[in-house]
Amino acid sequence: MLKIGVVGCGTIATLIVKAVMSGKINPKIVALYDKNRHKSEELGKLVNAEVCDSIDELVGKNLDIVIECASVKAVDETVSKALSNGKDIIVMSVGAFADKDLFLKLYNLAKENNRKIYIPSGAIAGVDAIKASSLGTIEEVILTTTKPVYGLKDALKNLGIDAEAISEPTTVFEGDVFKAIKEFPQNINVSVVLSLASKVPAKVKIVADPSAVSNKHEIVVKGSIGTIKTTVENNPCKDNPKTSALAAYSVIRIIKDLSEPIRVGT
Repeated sequence: MLKIGVVGCGTIATLIVKAVMSGKINPKIVALYDKNRHKSEELGKLVNAEVCDSIDELVGKNLDIVIECASVKAVDETVSKALSNGKDIIVMSVGAFADKDLFLKLYNLAKENNRKIYIPSGAIAGVDAIKASSLGTIEEVILTTTKPVYGLKDALKNLGIDAEAISEPTTVFEGDVFKAIKEFPQNINVSVVLSLASKVPAKVKIVADPSAVSNKHEIVVKGSIGTIKTTVENNPCKDNPKTSALAAYSVIRIIKDLSEPIRVGT
C-alpha cells in the first residue's frame, strides 16, 4: 500500500482525504502537516493520520511519497526536504517552477537523490499531446483563461483593480507566463504546467467575467506536428473558487496511477 504524507491541509488535501474515505484510491495517509494545526488535526481524525509539527518531522516518517498542496512559498522547503530524505513528491503549487533557478535546483536535487517530482496536469487537457509534440518543434503556446470575477478577487485587489466595477467580460492580464504567475499566483498555475510540458514560455491572457460560472481554459499550441487546440470549462471547487475541481482530481489520479499495474497516457 502506498504510504503518503501531505503538506498543506486545505481544499486539495480535503478532497484527497475524501477520495481515500470513499475508496476511490487506496493509499495510507500516514502524516499531515499544516501551519494551522487545527486543519491537520481535523483531517487527521478522518483517516487516523499522525499530525506533525513541522515539514522536517513529516518527511522523516516512513513514507513513499509526499504531496505538497500548501502554497508557492512552501515549495522550495517541502520539495528540498522530501527529496533529501529519500521521498518522491507531487507538487500542486507548480507556479513556483516559474522561477527558473528554483526549478533547476530541485531538478538537480531529484537527480542526485534518484527521486521523482510529479507535476499533475491540473485543470487543463492535452498535456500528454503537448509533451509528445515537444519532441518536435513547438513555435507558440497560447493560453486564454476566463474565470468568474469572484475567483480572481484577491489578485485583482492586489493589482488595484476594483472587482465590483467589472460588469462585462474584461481582460485583466496579457503577458508571459512569468508575469502571469507573479500577479495571479493562485489562479494561473496551468500556464506553468503548459510551459513545462511544451518547453516554451506560454503567452497568457486572463479574462474576468461576472457572468461566468466555470473556469475556462483555451489552449493553442502550434508546432512542427501541427496545431493542438483544447478547451476545458471546469467547475470551481465549492470550498475554494480559485481552484478547479479537475485540478484536485488530477493529483488524485496520479496517486491512483502509482498503484495501478497499467498506466494510460504519457
